[in-house]
Amino acid sequence: MSKFADAVKRDFSLIALLLIPVCVAINIVGFQLCQLLRLPIFLDSIGTILAGAIAGPWIGAITGLLTNAINGIFNPVYFPYALTSIAVGVAAGLLARKGMFTKIWKVIVSGIVITFVATISSGFITAIVFGGATGGTGSIITATLLAAGNNIFTSVFSVQFFQEIADKLVSVFVVYIVIKGMPSRYLTKVKYGSHYIRAPKKRVRTSAPAA
Repeated sequence: MSKFADAVKRDFSLIALLLIPVCVAINIVGFQLCQLLRLPIFLDSIGTILAGAIAGPWIGAITGLLTNAINGIFNPVYFPYALTSIAVGVAAGLLARKGMFTKIWKVIVSGIVITFVATISSGFITAIVFGGATGGTGSIITATLLAAGNNIFTSVFSVQFFQEIADKLVSVFVVYIVIKGMPSRYLTKVKYGSHYIRAPKKRVRTSAPAA
C-alpha cells in the first residue's frame, strides 16, 4: 500500500498538477481553432497526449477528462466522449513509459496506436449513445454508408478511423516538437522527462602538436 501511495504522490507532484490546466487550455484552443476554420480534424487531444507523455497516464487521463467536461458545458455531446479522452491520456502515458515519443518512427507508431484507442472508444460511444449521428461532418458520411447497406458499427468505425488517424498523427508530431523544445531543467521534474533529455556530448581532447 505504501508503494502505491508513493507512486501516486510522485505522479501528482506540484509540477504535474500545474501542467494539467496548461494542457487543458491547449486542448480547448486547438479544438476551437479547428471548429472556427471548419477543419476535418479536432486537435483537442494535443494537451492530453503531452500530459501523458511527460507526466504519466494519471495526469493524461485527468487532462482529457477536464477538457471534455469544459467542452461539454458548451455542447453536451462531448460529455460521453470523456471516456475517449481518458483512454487517450492513459495510452499516451503507457507509450511514454516505453520511450515511444523519443524518435520519429516511434512517434508514428504511437500515433497509430492512439488512433486505434480513440477509434474503438469513440466508435462505440457514437454507435451506442448517439445511434451513429452526432451532428458533425462525419455523420453525413456515416449516413451515406448506412444507406449503402453497411451496418452501423462498420459505418461508424470506418468514418471514425479516418477522422482519428489524421487528427492523432498531427497531434503526436506537435507533442514531439513541443517536448524537444522543453528545457532539461523542467523535464527533470516530471515523471518521464528523463526519457527526453539528451546526454551531453563528450569533448574529444586532441593532443597538442609536437614542437
